[in-house]
Amino acid sequence: MINYKQWVLVTTKELSGIAVDYTDPEGNQYSEPFCFPTEAEALKYGKICVDSLLKLKSQSCK
Repeated sequence: MINYKQWVLVTTKELSGIAVDYTDPEGNQYSEPFCFPTEAEALKYGKICVDSLLKLKSQSCK
């Protein structure tokens, strides 16, 4: 589990690899259907997803 821009990213080991889920500061949980060969790759993808959601939220507030 790591914190990234006030979000919490959690990796879990699945049969097909490492999955990543993330929770926003309000407690909303998000899951991705993809698995990765390493925890580092899963976390990198989770950070990309968080950045995309933050960008969408900032654009919708304009």
